[in-house]
Amino acid sequence: MHRATILCVALAVVLAAQCSPALARGLLQQQQCFKNGERCSLYQVGQCCAGTVCTMPLECSSRGPRSECLPECRTQTLKNLTRVEFDSKSGKTPGWEGGKKNKPAVVVMQEWWGVNAAIRDIAMHVAEQGYRVLVPDLYRGRVAVDRMEAIGLQSDLNWTRGVDDVVSAVRYLRATGSKKVAILGFCQGGAMAYCGAQFAGVDAAIPFYGIPGNFTGCNPTKIPKGVPVQAHYGTNDTSFPVPRVKALVDSMLAAGVDIKLNMYDGLPHAFLNPITPAGRFLFSGGNPVGFQFPNETLVTLAFARMTNFLRLHIRK
Repeated sequence: MHRATILCVALAVVLAAQCSPALARGLLQQQQCFKNGERCSLYQVGQCCAGTVCTMPLECSSRGPRSECLPECRTQTLKNLTRVEFDSKSGKTPGWEGGKKNKPAVVVMQEWWGVNAAIRDIAMHVAEQGYRVLVPDLYRGRVAVDRMEAIGLQSDLNWTRGVDDVVSAVRYLRATGSKKVAILGFCQGGAMAYCGAQFAGVDAAIPFYGIPGNFTGCNPTKIPKGVPVQAHYGTNDTSFPVPRVKALVDSMLAAGVDIKLNMYDGLPHAFLNPITPAGRFLFSGGNPVGFQFPNETLVTLAFARMTNFLRLHIRK
């Protein structure tokens, strides 16, 4: 930092301290950042020093030396995702990809909004755990800007083609270097995660707050017994109420499906969105400043369980 700038900051802190100790602390904190390995919050922007990102530690399992799982600043390994295309029955399916091709892979499925910045940011978080990621673009470039447009895009989705996109995505990842592949999805993508578990031959599936309807052609009770499923829902989710979720899981368990249900008391629909800046903007309706986001401890727990599940089933 330039000497004149340092003097100005020091003077500002001294003056602020004379008037307001809280203001002085705020000015000092603005000059600090959390370094690699230090604890951070998934809800806070800009805590970590340049070149690092707030995410889960790479080793965070009760089977290993660390039984707790809390986010920390880590050196960022992936700066962006790359546009790709892969073969499918419809010709070419577009998508976004990142990570080394020889790593185990995660197919990340979009919400009803389309492949927007929020879902790409989630995929980046997953990639930082040491995975290759692929976000198939089911809407072929279209992205909703408001709820009504999202409803329209979801209504227009051809689920037969969408399921084939998922099957083709898994085939592409395996053919280009990834020996193991999981599928992760949110809302509409959560429903598609069940479909992928049934049809795509994945090694694991993680649906967040989504259930496939009868019109999708998917039946979660027919997921092969060798595919572990980790499901996440909030008790305040009005889109997928608790009785509907438990009825689905009970039917899957009765059919012999390997599913573990995680319910989070008080969490609403789309509760994982706030762990990224774009997701916070989306979740708050464009007004994240002062907005009351879901319980951070429970949201962090859900993210930790997700990363641990991937670690146990596709990275072991």
